[in-house]
Amino acid sequence: MARNWADLPPELLGRCSQDLCPNDMSAFRAVCRSWRSAAVEESSGVPWLMLADKRGKRCREFFCFQCQRVHKKFMPEVKASIRVKAKRCLSWRGWVLTVGRDWEPQVLKNPMSRHSHVIKLPNLKKFPDIKVGYLRMYHRAYSAFIAKFVISDSPATSPDYRVMVIYNNDGRLGLWKPGDEEWTAVTSPGNFNVDVIFYKGCFFALNCKGSILRCNMDGPTPFKAQVVFKMPRELLGWEKTYLVQSTMGSLLVVSRRRLYEPRGTFRFRVFEINLETQSWKGVQTLKNTSLFLGCNSSFSLEVHEKHHIKPNCIYFTDNSLDISRYTKDGGGKDMGIYHLEDGTIELHSRGKSYSHYSPPLWIEPKF
Repeated sequence: MARNWADLPPELLGRCSQDLCPNDMSAFRAVCRSWRSAAVEESSGVPWLMLADKRGKRCREFFCFQCQRVHKKFMPEVKASIRVKAKRCLSWRGWVLTVGRDWEPQVLKNPMSRHSHVIKLPNLKKFPDIKVGYLRMYHRAYSAFIAKFVISDSPATSPDYRVMVIYNNDGRLGLWKPGDEEWTAVTSPGNFNVDVIFYKGCFFALNCKGSILRCNMDGPTPFKAQVVFKMPRELLGWEKTYLVQSTMGSLLVVSRRRLYEPRGTFRFRVFEINLETQSWKGVQTLKNTSLFLGCNSSFSLEVHEKHHIKPNCIYFTDNSLDISRYTKDGGGKDMGIYHLEDGTIELHSRGKSYSHYSPPLWIEPKF
């Protein structure tokens, strides 16, 4: 029998650590050297819900579905200064982009990992065809100027990653890679892109007409997106549409419908796209998986009982940012769990978390 906790068998310690949430895993690894070496590789299949910022706080709060608790993470980079007042946050695969009224996309950081990675991005003034006067005309323009962002690879492990964004009020595509001092415009038929994803080695965008566009970074025209599929527009004539990669690797298009009085989401439709056969089909059930949709990051998750995630559901957050900036309390009200089987909706977290600039968003479980 072990005389102290440090002498416990490594296989027992590994078994104890395998079901811990990211926050508890950090505490487990900090106990001593033997616990740190015996802990399973840091990973988690459960997303965190990053709650709206609290004015003047240097920490952000995250709701973990696995342990059903709210955790605080010290993130001074997302705290707004007195001059900037507020920062907009977007997420992708666990990374967070922040931008304030100084027009500086300041960092990309993974708050769930014990490692710290900070990446400086070019100023909003460094976007093609954007005049400084345009930004100055609208004192809140920064909060909606970048609508989406995607990273091709993890900046923590690959120096060859790329960042693509949807920017400006007409949905243009912009690209940045390490070493660039400015953003590069990616030409696309028509603009008005509403979502973007990195899928099978390429960036794919979805525009408001239901066209899916591909930008092949290794192709002869890396800064030009080409239409590779067209969805019937009548199927997507709803307020919000998303691109999501399923747990099986297929490409999904999800449409979301909301009421404005009273405000709130009431229905989703899911479609599976086959780019090779140029076909689509409606998805009636997600079986043992669920989708997470919201402000920027949208992803699928295979459900396990220990995760406290319900199968065949769509977990969604409020991403009506254009409306949020002008409502009394801000965004964060239109959130819940949509059951695909019967169309019912329930809350996924209790309490209020409202913001005019950065409503709650998903932190995807990728390290």
